[in-house]
Amino acid sequence: MLKISLMKLGIAVSLASCLVFSAWGAQAPSASLSTGSVQILVAGRAATTFTENDLANLPRSSITAGVHDEKPSLWEGVALAELLRRAGAPTDKPLRGREMAKFVRVTAADGYQVVFSLTELDAAFGDRHVLLVDRQDGHPLSRKDGPFRLVVEGDKRPARWVREVETIEIVDGSSGLDRTSARTETDSGK
Repeated sequence: MLKISLMKLGIAVSLASCLVFSAWGAQAPSASLSTGSVQILVAGRAATTFTENDLANLPRSSITAGVHDEKPSLWEGVALAELLRRAGAPTDKPLRGREMAKFVRVTAADGYQVVFSLTELDAAFGDRHVLLVDRQDGHPLSRKDGPFRLVVEGDKRPARWVREVETIEIVDGSSGLDRTSARTETDSGK
């Protein structure tokens, strides 16, 4: 009786494993097809669109890094800070006050999003290299990863290495940072 129950349990676990690994290997279709351009949105300005040709003509940088357990690759592209500067983000002057509360939201074709504080991308605050890449080991990115991918040097996990980047947006996180309104809410018992 115990042998039969263990055998049934083993079969059930095997079937469940097959289903899990089948689902894990399957990829959901992209919500939209990549167009070979990326749009940058900065409040108070018109959207800026960079095409593959635009990026090819901007100052290029490279990073050697690996994703997960893969061997390191040479990733080539444009510094995210440079793209933000060209789109009109407040990167030309020292970040102070409310400017330090701004963050960058990067969105992929499938809706996946990651964020960076604007200060993370400012050379005055750190030395982190974040690139919007279009080449890996001298070749254009694969259809699965491109045409653009974010590569973040120094992150221990590649969760912010966004594939199929479509939109980069500067978001003002300073609303709600007003001390007066915070004191008023506390005083009123909210």
